[in-house]
This record gives sequence, C-alpha cells and structure tokens, in this order.
Amino acid sequence: MKKILTYLFFLSPIFAFGQGMVLKAGDQFPNIPINQIINAPVKRVNLNESKDKKFYILNFWGTWCSPCIPEMDELTKLQKANADRIQVIAISDDDPLKLQKYLKNKPTSIWLSTDTSYLLYTLFNLASVSQCAIVNADKQIVAVMKTHSITQGLLDSLYAGKKIVSNANVKEKPANTSADIFAVDSTLSSNFTVRSYMIGQRSMGKRYGGKSVFAKRRRSFVNTGIISMYKDAYNIVSSNQIIYEVDEKKLDNYEDRSNLYCVDILVKPEEKDSLNVILQQKLNAILPVKARIEYKTIPVYVLMDNGFKQPLSTKETSYGFSGRGYEGEAVTIDDFANDYLSNELSLPVVNETNLKGKFDIKTAIEMRTQANVIKSIEALGLKIEKQERKMRMMVLY
Repeated sequence: MKKILTYLFFLSPIFAFGQGMVLKAGDQFPNIPINQIINAPVKRVNLNESKDKKFYILNFWGTWCSPCIPEMDELTKLQKANADRIQVIAISDDDPLKLQKYLKNKPTSIWLSTDTSYLLYTLFNLASVSQCAIVNADKQIVAVMKTHSITQGLLDSLYAGKKIVSNANVKEKPANTSADIFAVDSTLSSNFTVRSYMIGQRSMGKRYGGKSVFAKRRRSFVNTGIISMYKDAYNIVSSNQIIYEVDEKKLDNYEDRSNLYCVDILVKPEEKDSLNVILQQKLNAILPVKARIEYKTIPVYVLMDNGFKQPLSTKETSYGFSGRGYEGEAVTIDDFANDYLSNELSLPVVNETNLKGKFDIKTAIEMRTQANVIKSIEALGLKIEKQERKMRMMVLY
C-alpha cells in the first residue's frame, strides 16, 4: 500500500498541470522543477526559485533529431556570447548516459536535462521537438519559438524589451476525431477522396497490409505535401532523385497549408497490383503540379555485403525507424536500403549485396548523424561506398 501511495504522490504534479492546461506566451511559468540536469552546478532547477535576472531558454530536442544537432551548435555559440544574460536548458527524452556521450563529443555550456515524462513538452502543446520556450526574469513566458528562430538579433530584441511573436508549431484540436477520417468501410470496392488541409490531423502517409481488409489495395495521405505523395506513388526513395521545373521552395513549404492535401485511394481487388500506377494517374489529374519519370546517372551509395551473418527470418514482416535507428522483422535488404538508408543518408542507396530473403535487422544510433548511421551499417556486416548509377528520376513540372 505504501508503494502505491508514493507512486501517486510522485505523479501528482503531472495530473495537476496536465488537466487541459496549455502554456503560452504571457503565462507565468508553472512551479515545476527541471530535473536530471547533468552538467550544471545543480541537478535540478526551479525557475520560480531562481534569483538571477537571466532569460531562460528551454530548448526541446533529442540526439535522435537530425535538425536539432546543428541547432544545438548555434545555441551553444549564443550561450557563450550571452553568458551573463541567458541560460539555455536543453530538455530531451534521452537518458543521462546518452547525454553524457553527446557532451563528450560536443562540449557545451548549455545545461542538458532528461525528461522522459514529456511534462513540459506536453504542457506547451508542442507538435514536435526543435522548439524553444523563452522565460524572462519575472518568470513569465515571453514566446514559444522554433529553435532556428533563436538568433542574436532576437536576443537583442529581448534585451531591449521588444515584443517577440511566437512561431512554434503547436498541436491543433482535431476537427475530425473519427477512427477513419476518410470514412472508408469494408463495403466499398473502390474509392478516391481528395480534401484540403484538415485541422488537428498530423501529417502522415499510410499503407495497408497484413490482415487488413484493404491490404495492398489502399493508400492514405493526411496533410501531406505534393512532393511526398508523388515520391510514394513513383517509388522515389531519395530527394536527390527529384528534378524541379517548378519552384522547389514554394512546393516544399509545409508551413503553407494550401500546399497540403488529404488523399485516400482504394482500388478494386483485381487492381491491387496496379495501385501505384492508378495513384500516379489520379495525382497527375488533380494536383497543380505534374510528375514524369526520366533516367539520369547520378551519385549514389552502393550497399554491399561485408560479412552479413543474420539468419533468415520466419516472422511476419514489420518494421519501424526513427532517429534512434531501425528495427525490422522479416524485412528484405531492399526494404532496409530504400525505406531507411535512403531516408537517412544524403543520396539514394542501391542494394548490391546479392542477399536474398528476409531478415531481422536492428540498428542503434547514438546521435543522428550520417557517420553514425554508416557505423551502424558496418556493425551489421554491410558496407557502403559512394559510386554512380543510372537512376530513375522524377521530374516535377
């Protein structure tokens, strides 16, 4: 009984502050300590108990987040240049050991903190990491910003008392909370739906397989850009396989909701082998930008066998990956190269291992960099070399 009471007492701050509360600019910072700081004079800090007159910048990040790493480098420079005016506290869900390894590779006067409960991240209602909250000397939240917006110019505006306009990506309340926002049910033999941006829905793409009634017949995209949908339809695995005859910056701007679409396609059972071709035709018919395929010799990474010993797998196919690495069961080397490696590395990855069949493959990344991804490949008994190959190229026009 004592253990249960202790546990409930420990969680009480989460329940107290989590009941629908959202922190925003103008609010007083809550009386919540920031714990598990690994490189500061103290192990925990409560901003409301701090007597200094500094601005505190809380950066929500992770070693698994590739844009976060250069942003942390820039924040380190700002911390050094403004040491008497600001203190940056970088809060991640990485365990302290991983943060110690990061600190060894990248020494910094930014304070590094672990928060696996996501308490402050949740209270700020953030849609992703790579965002910051700025708290002034009166412990009032000044702004919630995208991390790359924190510059010396912005700090100078803070010091001058100028108003800072928040620009962070925060979660929206879903306008449609149904399990299937396209309202597709098993009685339909085919369907094609196109909608504009849907409020409160996260950007995603979904393929249907396994035991789904829609297996290999359906594809869904929610709040997705034109480039991503065409890449999926044409099986383009790398951004380096795209040629633009239109304005790339305008097309690849996820901040502009007019560029985002919700698309759902379901083909007849006898057409499932033609799903991609039908999707290509539909997208070219309804989108303002068209796509076609050409061939061109470009730089690529070639994946080769270098002592791969993993036995064949008899499990059901499943996989997932993030900045922390790849975890797949019963996956082909082609899937590993196309879905994961070509996403993580700067060039398309061509599988020339001659390894047939399906394998259980798992990698672990200490910090999300290309060098660490390549290191994890080598640990599997594979190697990668930069060469040139004639590749399918998608032209957007």
